[in-house]
Amino acid sequence: MSASSTLSDQFADGAETVVHRGQEVRPLLRLAVAEGTRVRVERIAARPDRRQALKLATVNGLLEVNEATSEIITLWSDTSPDVVELTVLGAQVRRLEVWNAWDLGGLETAWLGNAGMIVEPSERYLALHCSDGLGPPSFTDLQVHLSVAQLG
Repeated sequence: MSASSTLSDQFADGAETVVHRGQEVRPLLRLAVAEGTRVRVERIAARPDRRQALKLATVNGLLEVNEATSEIITLWSDTSPDVVELTVLGAQVRRLEVWNAWDLGGLETAWLGNAGMIVEPSERYLALHCSDGLGPPSFTDLQVHLSVAQLG
């Protein structure tokens, strides 16, 4: 990454990952899911001076949390519980997409500047280390553990 190039500049040509300081960074995490998949999101840390969010969306399906359903769920660091469990609904659903967002003067913002995430797999979850788009890349702006399990 050159001094003037941002992560979003590098993703602009459609790249699914770029390498920053030896680590793969992606703008969006895509996961295979099916009807009944359970998704658990545990927020580990979030910067205190700027609202951070994890966004989850299904392709051809819905997410259910606390008996409410939506195609897209936004989990803000200052208003959502530290642990949220969701269920994927829809016979045609095949994919879950996950990305980070942040509050910029009251405007929900994503995929700009140095926004991106490092995904580290472990045995029980994926650790997501997210950088919002402001300033140099900082993969401590939002940190989440994401686990996905098929029922049955």
